[in-house]
This record gives sequence, structure tokens and C-alpha cells, in this order.
Amino acid sequence: MQQSAVTAHGKKPLALLGPAEPSLLERLVPGANTWHKSATVVIGIIAVSLLAQARFYLPDNPVPITLQGFGVLMLGGVLGWRLGLLSAFGYYVVGMAGLPVFTGGGGGWDYVIHGVTGGYLLGFILSAAVVGYLSQRGWNRGRSLWPMLIGSLLIYLPALTWLSVFDFPWPADGQLFSDAMYPFIPGDILKLMAAALVTGGLWRFVDRRR
Repeated sequence: MQQSAVTAHGKKPLALLGPAEPSLLERLVPGANTWHKSATVVIGIIAVSLLAQARFYLPDNPVPITLQGFGVLMLGGVLGWRLGLLSAFGYYVVGMAGLPVFTGGGGGWDYVIHGVTGGYLLGFILSAAVVGYLSQRGWNRGRSLWPMLIGSLLIYLPALTWLSVFDFPWPADGQLFSDAMYPFIPGDILKLMAAALVTGGLWRFVDRRR
């Protein structure tokens, strides 16, 4: 006897990952063509660049708290994984090329390769792609919080690896997590909640417009 895909309550079980669906951008602008999508990539780069300038430093910590993380989560949540990845990667490339798009107007090869924030910048690329992928696989609307949480945590994967591999004077031995991750978690929670609220609200707007 074939097992039914419907539960006893008459509802289908919630799949971990659903089928691929259009991004929030494609729902908001159904007729978006290549030029429109290219423009959103550029706008995304500019937006993250501006958000990077909103910053403050914790005592004895060279890595600033910024709004970049919020911008990166929004790239994936709104643009989807392809355009989100392209925007985050584009932000990294134009910064590496010397444009003053990083925090404090920083930019250039030396800023990235010889700086303690280089791993965080790589984490932005990973985060935007994963958030976008999950958002297009059903983790949107009422589930928007989860890709934002995962995306926020993924920023730390290359960041902590970067600080572990390269011989920087910061953080001190044995203080990798206590200096380079834990102090930023409260702010990251606020940013991921804000990103989830904004994208969730935009999804509700799209659904009502149908």
C-alpha cells in the first residue's frame, strides 16, 4: 500500500527544501529584463558600500560593527542566489580594485589581503549566495528568519579561518571566538531580524498584489 504524502490532519508535511521558485525581485518586478537585473546588481553594490560606512568600534577591537551584514542578507533575500552572489562578489571585486567601498572608505589589495577583515568580506559572498538559495527554495515569507540566521553564521566561517591561517597580531592566542565572533552576535541578531522582517513584508506585499 502506497504511503500517503498527506498527514492525518490533511496537510502536506513541510519539506526542508522546496522546488526552485523565482526570487523576490522577480516577484516584485515580473517583467524584469537583463538590463533591469544588471541595474539591481549595481544598486546592490552601491547599497552595501553605503551601509559599510555606518560603523563604530568596540574597545580594543579593529573590526568595526557595521550595517554591511544587513545589506548582504538583503542581497540574497531580495535578489536570489544568482544576482545576490553576483552583487556580493562585485562588491568584493570593486573594493579589491581600489574603489573606496569598504568600511571607512577603504579599498585595494593591501586592505583585503593584509587586513583582519579580509575573511569577513569573503563571508559576505558566501552568505548572500546561501541566503538567496534558501529563499528560492521555500525559506521565505514566514520562514525568512532561518536563511538570515544561517547566512549570518556563515560569514564567520571564512572570517575565523582567515584569522587562524594568517599571522595577525589580533586576536590574541586563545581569543579567536571571544574577540572575533562573540562581540558581534548581538548586533548580528538585530540585523538578521531586520532583514527577515523587511523581506517577509515584501513577500506579503507580493502575495496581496496577486
